[in-house]
Amino acid sequence: MPLPFIDIHAHHYPDAYLAACRRADSGLDWYVRDDGRLVVLQDGAVALAVPQPLPTLEQRLAAMDAAGIQTQVVSVSAPSVFRLPAEVRAPLARDLNDEMAGQAAGSSGRLAVFASLPLPDVEAARAEARRALDLDGVVGLALCTTIDRRTLDDPVFAPLLRDMSDRQAVIFVHPTTGCSTAGVREYALALGLDFLAETTNAIGRMVYSGLFTRYPGIKWIFSHLGGTTPFLIHRFDNYYRQFPECREHIGQPPSQILRSVFFDTVSTHVPAMCCAFETFPAEQFLFGTDYPHVPGGLDVFVQTFDAAADAVKLTETDRRGIQAANAARLLGLPRCAAADTANATSQKPAGT
Repeated sequence: MPLPFIDIHAHHYPDAYLAACRRADSGLDWYVRDDGRLVVLQDGAVALAVPQPLPTLEQRLAAMDAAGIQTQVVSVSAPSVFRLPAEVRAPLARDLNDEMAGQAAGSSGRLAVFASLPLPDVEAARAEARRALDLDGVVGLALCTTIDRRTLDDPVFAPLLRDMSDRQAVIFVHPTTGCSTAGVREYALALGLDFLAETTNAIGRMVYSGLFTRYPGIKWIFSHLGGTTPFLIHRFDNYYRQFPECREHIGQPPSQILRSVFFDTVSTHVPAMCCAFETFPAEQFLFGTDYPHVPGGLDVFVQTFDAAADAVKLTETDRRGIQAANAARLLGLPRCAAADTANATSQKPAGT
């Protein structure tokens, strides 16, 4: 029997979060689209388009069952809480994490959580990270590619990253609007296209700045196949060789450094996924869906993965690893870890 899927890229937006985004002093703008989605803009660019009403827990679980998904890891997506007034961020992040952890605890293992942090207040974020990571159902943290116009390699975030490296934490990185939104405010370009560029840019900055090597304990997950990183990895290495500043903080090519990170499979384009699978080892990929954002439900992500896996001729072990086993090991999900153990045993030659 095929191993069920673990979906590490899914979202939930408690009412308190959406209400905070609509506050007059939120630092954000918003409108309701013709199809009822709440569209949130940061610096004039689309950062979020969330279905309204959101699926209930029962509807989510039914959709997961229909697609063969055993567990979803949910998080609050862009624009997170980073632009909200300082007095709102910490209590809101705490409430979001408590509510979502409570849902996970009551889901019989079907849900887990990447917790939100009240950045850019680093000390408040350190405190909430320590607290949230001890909550039942929380398996890591969620950050965005920029934090209120600061990139993740900004030295201001060093104390938080040092803490998380010491703790061997998992950090899921989701794109958001860039430090500048000039040129991507029209046509929903920020959300539709630039999100992928923001992920690529974040990975590039984190590689060349030496961030991955400074904080080796952090287990990084980047969404949407890592943006365009698989397609452009040769350029990462080419410019490492050509420009001294690209070697100032690192001593090996980016393609080698990036063997330590993970990518989710959120894409509905088979050739893009094939490129990713042919660029990085299967052990670096985790299945994801971006639920409930993409119209058409969860099946399209399963179908895209199956088609790409067939096209590049993944082994059965690699295929099952991407479906669930890689995530089970990384996130310590007990039920799936048990399934992974059974799968690993089934892969042993007869007589061993």
